[in-house]
Amino acid sequence: MALGIMAAHFWQVESGIASLKQPRFTAFVNPLRPSSGLTNLHVDGRPLPDFNSLCVELGDVEPHDAASIIEHYVRGGDLVAAYADRPARGMRAEIYWRAASHELAGAIAAVELLASVQTSLLDSCPRLLTRSTVTADQVLQLSDVERGGFKPVAPNPRDDVSNVPSDQPDCYLFHLVAADYSYLEMVHPSDAQASHSQWPVAAVRPLVKSAPNRFELHHQLFAERLEKGVILRARVLGVLLDRDGDQAAAARHYAAFISERLPLTT
Repeated sequence: MALGIMAAHFWQVESGIASLKQPRFTAFVNPLRPSSGLTNLHVDGRPLPDFNSLCVELGDVEPHDAASIIEHYVRGGDLVAAYADRPARGMRAEIYWRAASHELAGAIAAVELLASVQTSLLDSCPRLLTRSTVTADQVLQLSDVERGGFKPVAPNPRDDVSNVPSDQPDCYLFHLVAADYSYLEMVHPSDAQASHSQWPVAAVRPLVKSAPNRFELHHQLFAERLEKGVILRARVLGVLLDRDGDQAAAARHYAAFISERLPLTT
């Protein structure tokens, strides 16, 4: 199988909860709670506290409504969930958490979020927001695609959301607190309408220098009009890396990601 990962290391579903188990990485997804994304993340058997990634703000599904508005299944390396009347009435959203779509190339794990929306309405304007919450010492943004250069964007008492450069790639690298790992997240340049990091004031100006900083990274997708019969798709990729050499590895993953073709799905 591609990427050298056995099928057993992909998704397994038990009691409605999907688990992803790979040689160095484990995580869980509850399809009824897309806004929680990947939860209970572990690397090398160690938990990554206060870390949720690739969440989709579609609203939670109550168990008694699950049968009528959602279907979910595993296909190869993909965990697929479909939601009726999401993100708005008359629309259908499909979310793929894909564990085998991106070459690991030395990374600990790589999970791609593929979101698609279609509608039965003649004309609509879907808006879909993704979110990852990370506890990190520092956040860097890719600033030079050709040279693979990154520059810090947080924490800095002088910075706020409006100061994050809007003309830079939507590719962010988080140095995780008290860990030898980094988290990389990027949205394909043809897919994002807006991306930004948000953090509370206490994290920008910590009372104790060693206090962990909690960040949220949002990507807004699908701001364009959606016509009946048209399917919109967008991709967000999350990659866990070892801290040593993470910037060079992050640049390589971004270059590979932007060259990957949008997959055809049904």
